[in-house]
Amino acid sequence: MTVISVKDLVLRPIEIEDAQRFAELVNDYSLAKFTSRVPYPYTLDDAEAFVRLATDEEQKGDEHRFAACRNSEIIACVGLRRSSKQGVYELGYWVGADYRGAGVATNIARAVVYFGFEILNAQKIAAGHFVDNPASGRVLRKIGFRPTGETLLTCSLARAAHIATPRFEMEQKMQRLTDNIAIAPSQDYAMSSPQPGNRYDNDCRISGAEN
Repeated sequence: MTVISVKDLVLRPIEIEDAQRFAELVNDYSLAKFTSRVPYPYTLDDAEAFVRLATDEEQKGDEHRFAACRNSEIIACVGLRRSSKQGVYELGYWVGADYRGAGVATNIARAVVYFGFEILNAQKIAAGHFVDNPASGRVLRKIGFRPTGETLLTCSLARAAHIATPRFEMEQKMQRLTDNIAIAPSQDYAMSSPQPGNRYDNDCRISGAEN
């Protein structure tokens, strides 16, 4: 398991106790409509299914999802999913409505991209955003992703529709990703007073990615 620290955020493995917090944050159409695998409405049953899936896939190494916490409270989620192509991972993330516009998406995405290259030995990380969510595209460009020139139609469960999705990729971590980032065994991280926090969207500690 991995714990990542970036600025004032801690990215930790998702736990079963997080289902209630996830249900609170994700039952939000403004969030769900920009994801492919999040249904709307989003119920506690959906959240419980998600956290079970997250823990199962983490154990299998197919997907690495993190609850992004500030002061022990979940405010966002980010992860990498292994692609069918060897050495390729897909980046995905969302940020709770009350926490947007302050660099959270940039920080959690940058930290997890670093984790993918440094710990998972990814050869390439891919990503995409719905065409009507340009803010996500700006985050991807800011952390070093480049457009591939390809646009796919991606199903949105929340909208029950296929949405045009420009595709991006990064083949190697940019030099700036390594600035002020350190890795240490996760057993060195002692979580203080874990709180129950927060159906879809290697032991180290990483800290210090810039905004």
